[in-house]
Amino acid sequence: LSCRHYSRSGVCVPSCRFTEGETREFAQGGECFECHPECERIEGNVTCNGSGADTCTRCAHFRDGPHCV
Repeated sequence: LSCRHYSRSGVCVPSCRFTEGETREFAQGGECFECHPECERIEGNVTCNGSGADTCTRCAHFRDGPHCV
């Protein structure tokens, strides 16, 4: 089974929550994954581009080198 657009936990969805929603996501291989909890949620813009604390667009709290903490 494959989805036309994206998949979230095995359920086909039209889009990941890139720029809106309570939890923000990024896509990898057609699957939606949640951003790291230390990433600041940015309204109308991408919050992260990967799962790690070093992939946040902005940190919710502090930055220690490349990582949000």
